[in-house]
Amino acid sequence: HRAFDDLLALDAGEVEVPVAGRAVKDPTFGLDALWIGPEQRTDAIVAGYTVVDASTVVATHLNRAITLEAASLFGLDEAHKLVEALKEHSPQLVQALTPAPLPLATIAAVARRLLDEGVPLKDFRRIAEALLDCATVPMPGLVEMVRQRIGAIIVQTIVPATLPLPAITLSATLEAMLAQAVRADPGGDYPFEPSLSARVVDACVEAARPLLAVARPFAVVTSPVARRAVARLLRNALPEVRVLSYAEIPDAKAVDVV
Repeated sequence: HRAFDDLLALDAGEVEVPVAGRAVKDPTFGLDALWIGPEQRTDAIVAGYTVVDASTVVATHLNRAITLEAASLFGLDEAHKLVEALKEHSPQLVQALTPAPLPLATIAAVARRLLDEGVPLKDFRRIAEALLDCATVPMPGLVEMVRQRIGAIIVQTIVPATLPLPAITLSATLEAMLAQAVRADPGGDYPFEPSLSARVVDACVEAARPLLAVARPFAVVTSPVARRAVARLLRNALPEVRVLSYAEIPDAKAVDVV
């Protein structure tokens, strides 16, 4: 049990001398953590912990849960409402988009894929324009092409337009290996060799740990050909982390490789 004013001390891997407390796992990011009393706040910060209050822990966990489940709550009815709302302001766009060349079911499927990776549907007009531009591309390539055309929207959900995008990148050698694996199995959800997959996940988790502990937004950035497979690979270990392709980042956007 804990007191109502206890604090959660998160260990991002920088703690050498731990403070006393009840060991737990942070419910949002799975980091090692301790419940500590408010009188221990200063000692924990000095020791290298990131300290947050209970209300912040609950709010962050709830926000993450809603975001991760958004795709499962979206169906044909929700897609129809989006299209009908768009029709009020852009009737010609809707007429050109659906039911031909894209049926409502395809629009809903793309929307679910976007939500599944944390991309909001708030600017649906730009998404619809991207869908129309890429209408001849079959799934799942359609989703990737749409993502590239709305890259500015995706990046702005991570950092404001005026700030650089913090990015975890992969080495050129690794990029080439992953791209080759995807090309050898273009339709595969997990085309990477298991031991390589495990090493990639472990390395990304290690790189992300300090950023997650201080709630610093960032993205894993990889090549367009490997983006979808890398995103699926990291989903279980880092479900809240965005995986972008280089083609989704606007040319004028500054990138800070962390």
